[in-house]
Amino acid sequence: MASLDLSTDEVVEDVKPIVLVVSDARGDTAYSVVVAAAAQFEVDAMDIARLADATSVEKVTKFLEEQNVEGRPMAVFHTFVDERLRRDVRHELVRRGIPSIDLLGPAVTVLSTLTGSEPSNKVGALRDRLVES
Repeated sequence: MASLDLSTDEVVEDVKPIVLVVSDARGDTAYSVVVAAAAQFEVDAMDIARLADATSVEKVTKFLEEQNVEGRPMAVFHTFVDERLRRDVRHELVRRGIPSIDLLGPAVTVLSTLTGSEPSNKVGALRDRLVES
């Protein structure tokens, strides 16, 4: 779809937003949530790109730079069990002005408070538990 910028008489193409799914494991959980949310919109309303095994802020930063296209809206949905990595990635996203949602951290915090116990912070814990079942 194109629109006309009346100030320059140029045709400007609409840019499709991209949603980045980033995880320190495979990213299946985050990807499922993003795909479920995206199903509420037109099929081609957005692109989704995924980074699994994101074990450092440097790896995430490199992925952000690879996906960044000037003027293309971007958001990040992430799942990190490591609190420090979660914090560092969040700081990087805020610094870049990229909206993001931490899909795992708040849930783990609530469950930790509810149970009175500390989480294992084990990467891939859901996958391992499903394999055990």
